[in-house]
Amino acid sequence: MTLLRCFAVLALLALPAMAPPSVALAQPPPEAAPPRKPVVLLAGATGNNGSVILKALLALPGEPYEVRAMTRDSGAAVSKFGSIATWYEADVLKPATLAKVMDGVDYVIDAKAATGIFGDNRPEKVDLEGTRNMVAAATAAGVKKYVIITSSVSGQKDHFLNTVGRDVLIYKGLAEEALIASGLPYVIVGPAGMTDDPAGREIRLIPRRDYVGGMKITRADTAAVCIEALANPDAVNKAFTVVNGDGPATDAWKRSFAGLPAK
Repeated sequence: MTLLRCFAVLALLALPAMAPPSVALAQPPPEAAPPRKPVVLLAGATGNNGSVILKALLALPGEPYEVRAMTRDSGAAVSKFGSIATWYEADVLKPATLAKVMDGVDYVIDAKAATGIFGDNRPEKVDLEGTRNMVAAATAAGVKKYVIITSSVSGQKDHFLNTVGRDVLIYKGLAEEALIASGLPYVIVGPAGMTDDPAGREIRLIPRRDYVGGMKITRADTAAVCIEALANPDAVNKAFTVVNGDGPATDAWKRSFAGLPAK
């Protein structure tokens, strides 16, 4: 090998290894964020009606709603019902607590009710003052619809329930008036006599003027009506009684919201 060739070989050996040409790899597009679920605030979630509604909401196929279960004592709620839901502490008589729990809420189901006739659990406080506070917080939060369970005979003055319940029907009627006056889209559900029988019978929605004492409705069927009212476009600014009929269970009642009165 000539001296010139030796130098050429040495020069080649000294060169850094050439990197292979870079290849631009196609990156997969970022995954789209799942659509936001509408948020439902359930007031009175540990009560006789509210607890049934809560279980029905959580059992909906596809879990279409984010559910906030409102209670005054989350520890007591967990002790009684377990961690079946996300519990939010708030008190309808303490407006400052309602602003936080109402933030970002789309729909309200108000299933609270007075549990006594004295102190802060009496109808004047819970049914009237508490509803006014809830409605004010819902209005400020831009809630889309407010569903409330009251009574088929709300507002009646000459009724025995006012005697035993410290004017409970009068305060329920005033609460309804406050909700209607607020301008919030509302649904006022007046159950017939409530029972704990299982669902599975005909559901009927009727004007409250057609209610007759002795009519009955299961809590489970009342829950179904409240939940359907959330997103049903015909269930806006309606007030009615819900009763069980004698026929078999069908979905026909879901199409009857449109013909119901506003009060």
